[in-house]
Amino acid sequence: MNGTTNKNNGLAELKQKYKDKIDELSPKSFNKDQKELAKSIIDLVDEDTKLQSIFQLLVQRVKIGFTFDIAPYAKNINNRKIALLKRNDELSFEGKNSNTNALNKDLLIIGENYDVLNNLLVIERERESRVRI
Repeated sequence: MNGTTNKNNGLAELKQKYKDKIDELSPKSFNKDQKELAKSIIDLVDEDTKLQSIFQLLVQRVKIGFTFDIAPYAKNINNRKIALLKRNDELSFEGKNSNTNALNKDLLIIGENYDVLNNLLVIERERESRVRI
């Protein structure tokens, strides 16, 4: 019984450590709703090895530059609701406008990564200005 208690305490401490790390993430890369959702996911994990893997997955999402809108139902996470997205055929590459989209098949889709691309432009401009001096 004592071994189980120590294991649970260790898991609880590790969860708290990961939640603290999530709180330290920049609001530009992880908004408040996303942080709450990530912490809720951390709370659902019941094994050390799974906890580490899930935390790494969440953090990796931030490191690769993906940004997302407000997390759906973050306040109601205990209700275990999910968001159901509906396909928009007019915006689809294979939808009603597929002939129009076929002409533009090599388009760069910026979408959610617009801020990341802007940051890259700023960094590149700074690098170029240092090289010229």
